[in-house]
Amino acid sequence: MSSKILRLIFMGFAGSAMLLVFAIVGAAQAPRFSSLYTNLKTDCRGTMTVKQAEESGEDMPLKCKGYGGYEINIGYSATSSQFSINRAGKPDEDVVTSTMQPIDYDLKRKVEWRFANGKPFAVIYRIDLTKSDSSDPTGMWSKENKTGEHLVIKGLKGFEHIDFEVDAKTADANVKAREMADAAYAKKP
Repeated sequence: MSSKILRLIFMGFAGSAMLLVFAIVGAAQAPRFSSLYTNLKTDCRGTMTVKQAEESGEDMPLKCKGYGGYEINIGYSATSSQFSINRAGKPDEDVVTSTMQPIDYDLKRKVEWRFANGKPFAVIYRIDLTKSDSSDPTGMWSKENKTGEHLVIKGLKGFEHIDFEVDAKTADANVKAREMADAAYAKKP
């Protein structure tokens, strides 16, 4: 064989090997994680007019900005509120539902959306914990009944296996919550 043919064969083999290495390295790259936030105080709007709410005898539910085709809906019941995360335009198909929280929850909280390569896969939000034996429902959310706060980490569609809580008093609780979500992202069943 001539040296020219051997050189072409070698270059072809070397080029193929380099492409294979690049493909493996590209496939093995860790996802890029990031966060965006929904401020429940400023990123929400009523879903009906005050007059409609009064006529129906309901509190005025709120619809809040979400990401990646999701939205947050907040509803009220007596002294409590609760939010759910749904596909936009499908408020009856809950993806994530919070526990009941104080009536003013939306005035002081944010929901953190975790993204992998630009797509949301989980949310992180803070909840108040109260004594379970509170005999007075109107005082359930009083300072005397509050026992703590947790960060809740919940997966969106396809990531339902992400379901954790972190005591908010834990050092770097927010960082730990993000790390838990991100670690579980790769372990999709």
